Amino acid sequence: MASPRTLRWTVIAPVAMVVVALLAIVWLDATKGGEAKPAPPIGSIGTPVRQAYVAPTVTPIGFQATPKPRSTVVIGVKGNPTERDAKRRSDVLILVDAANRLRARDGSYLTTGGNVQTVCAFQNLDVGCKLKDLIVGNVVPLDPLGDTVKNGYWYSSDGQTAKVYAALEGDLPADQKCPTTDLELKKKPNLICVTMP
Repeated sequence: MASPRTLRWTVIAPVAMVVVALLAIVWLDATKGGEAKPAPPIGSIGTPVRQAYVAPTVTPIGFQATPKPRSTVVIGVKGNPTERDAKRRSDVLILVDAANRLRARDGSYLTTGGNVQTVCAFQNLDVGCKLKDLIVGNVVPLDPLGDTVKNGYWYSSDGQTAKVYAALEGDLPADQKCPTTDLELKKKPNLICVTMP
């Protein structure tokens, strides 16, 4: 049979530890105001602000930094919508001519795998940038309103056929609008295109 002295410590020690833990919780709760306050994010200045948690994403193999579109500085928009649409139609013909000359030289159009790309908003990614060598002045045309991603020209090709697109400001009859399955180009109400060959 256990002695009374041993029996007391086997009961008292665990109870004392639980009491100390509860007292520590009550003390922390009272001194911290009842809520957790994380340390401010690294580099923040002043009063810490809770940051929204964004789960990390898996980086695909061969990842490249997000490209930036080429600069399109347009100082003052020139002309009215009719004049700008005339320039767009002319620019489409310039791009078509360059694509056809490239096909005559190389035997096929620059391919986008059948996908639609801006003609040359992203210099390192858009295959249309290669057309500049076949254009007088070695400059790919820019939309008169600037912002080559929003208002620019677009290109798609499977190598054997190609299509150049532009969005006009003026209204078009339904039979002149370019049919497309591309979700972004469907948002353009007055889309024109030229299919080659």
